[in-house]
Amino acid sequence: MASLKDISKNTPTLAQIANVIKRTAVKLAPKDTGNLKRQLDTYNRPSGMVKSVVNGGVISYSFEIDVSPPGAEYGKWWNDPTVSRTVKGKPEVNFASRAINSPEVKGMIDKLVNETASDIADMVAKELQSL
Repeated sequence: MASLKDISKNTPTLAQIANVIKRTAVKLAPKDTGNLKRQLDTYNRPSGMVKSVVNGGVISYSFEIDVSPPGAEYGKWWNDPTVSRTVKGKPEVNFASRAINSPEVKGMIDKLVNETASDIADMVAKELQSL
């Protein structure tokens, strides 16, 4: 049986964070563009949304969501309010940016970073004790 510490830890994965971004973007996409919502949901997958870069021993991760997937190319007009006057000022614009910057996503990223840092600190402490 899992301990209370194990249950409360429940560190989110990068794939889980990507899925929350996708679900939030789909939810924030304009209601009158059902095809855009469908295409956002089916086209964006965690494997394509999570990007990693290794530079000088430092690994960086980023999340990318295609706002105009094949079959719904007009999504770019809804995601950037400066591109078209027809959508300027509507509350639905910037759905991808709003999804990536949502409090839920930021909280998951913070938890992932904190738990990873804690795990690394524990590993270093154990190594130092064994010396």
